[in-house]
Amino acid sequence: MTDVRDDLDTAVVTPLSDLDAAAVELLRESLTEAVRDHRYVVVDLHAAPTIDSAGLSMLVRAYNEAKGNGGTLALAAPSRYVVTVLHTMKLHQVFPLYPDVDAALSA
Repeated sequence: MTDVRDDLDTAVVTPLSDLDAAAVELLRESLTEAVRDHRYVVVDLHAAPTIDSAGLSMLVRAYNEAKGNGGTLALAAPSRYVVTVLHTMKLHQVFPLYPDVDAALSA
């Protein structure tokens, strides 16, 4: 369901399906650990074409936790659908968005 790649300061969490309520249950633990254990977290959304309110809520909580710990949480490779949802909810102003993981890691 998820793929986590990490080093000392950075974790890349890759959900392998849509970010819906079912996926959130499987992804929450990986994302929580990544935010707790790393200063920089990138959520690679290349394999998550859609997102619902549960997925948005989980990302916002993780972002706030990362920020509270002095870190950052960025989104890489969001689909057009995900970008549209983020714009609709005004969350494009909150999350750093990158076209791919390499761009996020270089920032």
